[in-house]
Amino acid sequence: MTTTALVPRRPFSIQHILRLTAYACIVIVIGAPLSSSAQDSGLSFLRLGPDARALALGDAGVASASGARATYWNPAGLASSMSKQVSFSHHIWIADVRTLALQSSFPLGEKTGVGFFVVATGAGDLEARTNPGASEGFFNAQFVSTGVSVGRSFGFVRAGATVKYLSERIFTSSANGYAFDFGLQSSFMDESFVAGVTYSNLGKMDALNVVATKLPKIARAGVEFYPFRILTETDGEQLLSTALSIEWSRNYVTEEAQFHIGLSGEVLETVTARVGYLSNDALRSISAGLGLDIANLLVDYAIIPFEDGFGGPAHIMTVGYTW
Repeated sequence: MTTTALVPRRPFSIQHILRLTAYACIVIVIGAPLSSSAQDSGLSFLRLGPDARALALGDAGVASASGARATYWNPAGLASSMSKQVSFSHHIWIADVRTLALQSSFPLGEKTGVGFFVVATGAGDLEARTNPGASEGFFNAQFVSTGVSVGRSFGFVRAGATVKYLSERIFTSSANGYAFDFGLQSSFMDESFVAGVTYSNLGKMDALNVVATKLPKIARAGVEFYPFRILTETDGEQLLSTALSIEWSRNYVTEEAQFHIGLSGEVLETVTARVGYLSNDALRSISAGLGLDIANLLVDYAIIPFEDGFGGPAHIMTVGYTW
């Protein structure tokens, strides 16, 4: 008869405490006001992650991101994966806004990883009005982000950077631009505790008709840890693994801060259930999802109910292949 054993968490050592202190200093530096403008930024699709896993966890992904999804959440995570991965995501968002994303990651030796991505968001048949009253017709809007990310391991710390080309087109006006993301990540207690910080969308856009769109400059900091795992006593196979993600983010253009909380439970390293919470968002707060890991195929789904008055829920599907 197979029995199970509850695996306790390892105690913190002096080295672990020093690492956490270093991360706290980084968070304080990033938390300093980088912009005092209260004007809202455009290109809001840059604030929405492409993959179903993180969106099901309340948009929490900066600490544990690895593989292809690290190209959005934290490029430092590319250094932690020694496998090749390609993933495709499809969003059905509010007002029939749809997003398609293709992400990939490839190891370059034992300490370096590189990733490529393209994310496209579009909305069609939007009503055009120059004055209150009846619609004057319809117009389309398209936004594209494409680029490359690199992550490298430096001892117990992983660092990464992303450079991306941005394009926006609204009605007959269009503009291009560029942006950079930077991130750090580190693991403790034999990968049972992961911390990460990022600063995203540092760049500029050309003028769209008359005025250039402001990029949503966002800082993120978070941790993910495993409260407990249940293993078989005979061969050490994992029966259940739980993970808790806690993150903080701030948009320095809108001066908005949010908390992200995600909880997941993985059974037999195959099926994962996820729930999440996002604070300070007028559109949504609760999210949920499921993940399926079979051989080299990864399938994730997320559903996000919108607040009353915004219509039905959002659906996000991500399919990935690892080899």
